[in-house]
Amino acid sequence: MYKDPPVYDLLNPSGSSSLMIACDHGGNSLPIDEPGLVADPKLMELHIAYDIGARQVAKLLSEKFDAVALIANFSRLLVDLNRYPGDPAQMPLVSDGHRIPGNEGLDQQRLDARLNQYFFPYHQQHAGLVEQMKNRFVQPLILSIHSFTPRMQGKPRPWHFGVLWDEDESLAMKLIAALTERVNKEQPPLVIGDNQPYSAFEPKGYAITEHAAKKGVEMALIEIRQDLLLSSGGREWAAEIIYDSISPLLNSQLL
Repeated sequence: MYKDPPVYDLLNPSGSSSLMIACDHGGNSLPIDEPGLVADPKLMELHIAYDIGARQVAKLLSEKFDAVALIANFSRLLVDLNRYPGDPAQMPLVSDGHRIPGNEGLDQQRLDARLNQYFFPYHQQHAGLVEQMKNRFVQPLILSIHSFTPRMQGKPRPWHFGVLWDEDESLAMKLIAALTERVNKEQPPLVIGDNQPYSAFEPKGYAITEHAAKKGVEMALIEIRQDLLLSSGGREWAAEIIYDSISPLLNSQLL
């Protein structure tokens, strides 16, 4: 008998690295009691449902760094874990032109049920991991792995990687510089986005605000273009680039 997967996968919880990996949009699962969320099941394979390739890159980085990783399993169409409760985009009625009928007419009871079943358990685990990291390391870092579609609303996106940041630019600027130096070795050189293809300024991302800025922990979001992640070789290549760029920035000194 089919059972819903857990809300998240927790990998390598005792990892030795001062880096924590998070993947808010790593899964495209739907619960068995939400069969009508989308009209066409094929939509669940598209970028609107999850960040294609991000889960595999997060797992590779967890292995390469010996880092803890928190990876969400349910689709962001059900509830977007990186949006604040009350944000209309958290349970969208339309995503990239596709109607999401299962999000229409939700009453407060159903809204609260989704938050209590998926959103809050994920972020309670996230918050607990951050506290553990703060107790173990002088300067823990959080890296959130995302991916983005090469075209959005008919417009091409030239970036290969993007670094998103909000109030604290210290880690992001170092990471952008390190990524730029690394990808310049590629032929041809790749394009790195500074708060592109999205900005973390508006709307405010939940994790970077609640788990990092409010707790004095450095965090950056890395976006990877999805056409680079369609093969296992591409995902390994992207993870290696991120690993090469992040490694010099880590402070793994134990408290």
